[in-house]
Amino acid sequence: MIGVLSAYLKTSRVQIAAALLFLLSGAMTQVPLFNYLGYEFSALMTIPASVISGTLTILWLRDHREAPLTRRTWLFVIGDYLLVNFFLLLIPFLVISFNAFSVKNCAFAKGALYYVLLPVVTMIFSIPLALVIGTVFRKGISVFLMVIGLLLTHIVAITYTQPQLFAYNFILGFFPGITYDETLTDISMLVIYRQFTFLAALMFIALFFVLLRHHVPGGQWRNMFRKIKRNVKFDATLWSVIIFCGILIVGAHLFRTELGFEFSAQDIQNRLGRRSESSHFIIYYHTDDFTAEEIRRVKVETEFHFRKIFEALKLKEQASKKIELYIYPNGEWKQKFIGTTNTNIAKPWKREIHLTSSTFRTTFRHELVHILAAEFGSPIIHASVRMGLNEGLAVALDWDEGMFTPHQFAAGIHRMNGLNGTEQLFTITGFASQSNTFAYLVSGSFVRYLLDRYGIERFRHVFSYGNFMVAFGESLESLLGDWKAFLKTVDDSELPQETVRSLFYQQSIFYKTCAREVADQNLQAMKMLQDQRNDDAEQLFRKSYANAPTLFALRGIFRTVNAQSRPSDVINLFSEVPEQSTLKINPGVLLLLGDAYYLNQQYVRAVGIYRQIRMMNYSEVFIESAKLRIQCVSDSIDHRSFFTLYYGGLKDSTKLAFVQQSLKRYDRSTALLYHLALLGEESAGQTAEQWLTVARNTVSPELQYFALLRAAEQLFATNRFELAKGIFWQAKNIAPTKTLSEQLDERIDLCDFAAMELL
Repeated sequence: MIGVLSAYLKTSRVQIAAALLFLLSGAMTQVPLFNYLGYEFSALMTIPASVISGTLTILWLRDHREAPLTRRTWLFVIGDYLLVNFFLLLIPFLVISFNAFSVKNCAFAKGALYYVLLPVVTMIFSIPLALVIGTVFRKGISVFLMVIGLLLTHIVAITYTQPQLFAYNFILGFFPGITYDETLTDISMLVIYRQFTFLAALMFIALFFVLLRHHVPGGQWRNMFRKIKRNVKFDATLWSVIIFCGILIVGAHLFRTELGFEFSAQDIQNRLGRRSESSHFIIYYHTDDFTAEEIRRVKVETEFHFRKIFEALKLKEQASKKIELYIYPNGEWKQKFIGTTNTNIAKPWKREIHLTSSTFRTTFRHELVHILAAEFGSPIIHASVRMGLNEGLAVALDWDEGMFTPHQFAAGIHRMNGLNGTEQLFTITGFASQSNTFAYLVSGSFVRYLLDRYGIERFRHVFSYGNFMVAFGESLESLLGDWKAFLKTVDDSELPQETVRSLFYQQSIFYKTCAREVADQNLQAMKMLQDQRNDDAEQLFRKSYANAPTLFALRGIFRTVNAQSRPSDVINLFSEVPEQSTLKINPGVLLLLGDAYYLNQQYVRAVGIYRQIRMMNYSEVFIESAKLRIQCVSDSIDHRSFFTLYYGGLKDSTKLAFVQQSLKRYDRSTALLYHLALLGEESAGQTAEQWLTVARNTVSPELQYFALLRAAEQLFATNRFELAKGIFWQAKNIAPTKTLSEQLDERIDLCDFAAMELL
């Protein structure tokens, strides 16, 4: 065997192949995300693995067909083909493995498994496929490359014609889709799929042996079929293998939905179970998520936003096909059916939007922009080929979604000299190289500037392909210069520098250390935390943090340590975080640090940190959380009750009983009344009254603002639109920022719109 292998390796063909694989893998060591042994590198190597192994096989086949080899000898020859190509694939494996000395690899074993399941299995499939093609066709290499290309287009076909973003494929193995999710689908699904790839390889080997006796490249197919028919009995075993493998492969295709390989729109609609239609939308949702009355309000909100975006884009004609809106119960459902847990998506060419019930309010309008902008998008994808223009337009028209406008955020970044290289956002690939928050808000600010200065008609001309000179008569660099000058006039005085640093100075997935493995570890740790396995969760979070000091992992450590009544450890761990790290000023980390001081009975220190969070104006969630904790201190809620309330792991019903009991002890505590309203199991109308009671009893403007907002939303949910409108007006006067106050104008308009539509 060694002698045969040595003979192959000495040939120029193999040496050229080895050099190509070495150069390619060497180049990948310089590309972020592809520079360590993981999914991305392995997936990339499937294509050269297929092309090289198939090409070499056809070339060798031409030589070996000239020798009178028996079928038994051919088995050994095929084994040699497989062995030589396996040794060739060791080259990139070793190159990327040694690169671990310079680039951290947090899960080498999993990376090795991906390498086996992807390029190695692809090579095992490609060689039998090449044997059949090389036997049947005179120009075998050309036909083989065409077949490989067609097999790869299967990924495009699936992700283009079906709702899902992911695809399983004989060549690539698994394509996760282009999303912002860092976790991948469970690897066990890939293991199952690759078993069918092996069956296809076995089927092609059996077919090769059938053809071997009866056909030569370039021969007449009629003669081949005649010979095959005459020798069916002689080849009965081979035909049994072909038929058996073929049945299993066809069965896998027919039952691909049950196996989880592919889901059609009809499959998803059937699983969700409910359908409702309005003037411009068909909504698919789960029975348990919405009542008939709730779905009526959802339809009103969708039509309200449709009208707003339709007018903003100055569209003249409405498409005949309605927009299909899929609302999944949660991220896990969405992950199963379309391949993304956290990312909500729109497919403009299919007029589809996919999101969850919990993210409908925050992301629907953004995704709707993508759908309606399809009218002036490029052909086929009906969108811009430049992500910066796609997402920039969606942000520009969604606009007031957060504590500040994108202009204010961009001005804050500009104040810190952070807008250098912004033009990269508007190239074909540059958008993905930036952190999500930075890329979305900065591109949104720039696009909004273009819309306000030039109007939507001029912008429509640049949208498809990004030719700024043709659309505006100026280069992108010149327009960006004007925009930066404009940003200097924007009032961003309410936006602290530490908030800008915390929000925007983060890494893209391409530059994160062990992005996939760290995300998987964090996800597993979160599940442990939800199951109250605090010690196990802490250890896994610590392991993740050792791999890469991420915000998610540090917050997980602090959370689990506090839950184990070790607040002093949290305080000590925080002191070990480098002073220059943005983790030191992240409000999520600071909130848990403040809780540690609270649990340690250092109430003054705790209140100081909570006030720091409030002054950051980072988000509504953190302002509410910080002010509610300050209220707990004001109400003299002791550290034991605080622990039970925030870290006791109580179910809602048990926590409700605890709060009700504690109210007797703390004599109508505002903080406990707030928690009582949060946990309220009464009807929406009764809960609205609870929130109004909280608003009347608190002296904190922030808590009063959030209580009024919640009351207004509950009133809206019970079709009391005039009352809701009045409460929204009250909330406008005490909103934490001017932007938040202006955002309520749209909720007020929605009340008027809903009143006309529903009453």
